Amino acid sequence: MKKSHARGLVATAATVGLLAACGGGGDDAVPPSSGFVAGTDNMVPIGVEQNIADVVAFAKAQIAATSDTTDPVLLADVKLATDDTAEPADI
Repeated sequence: MKKSHARGLVATAATVGLLAACGGGGDDAVPPSSGFVAGTDNMVPIGVEQNIADVVAFAKAQIAATSDTTDPVLLADVKLATDDTAEPADI
């Protein structure tokens, strides 16, 4: 069970990284960040605190990886990025 949980975590992290990296093409886009937020057991990429596109990518990856056997992701003291001027995004 631990191996499948670890594989799920790795797959989620890879998916988040790929989704964040394929962002879109505006000159004002913030490049995706690497690393994870402290206190989240290397589950929440640091980009979610800096870029709204990373928040949306993280949410999409979590939804895609949801199953009856996955453990919840610890958000700890994560401060999700916000943008009052950005267009709404489908999740």
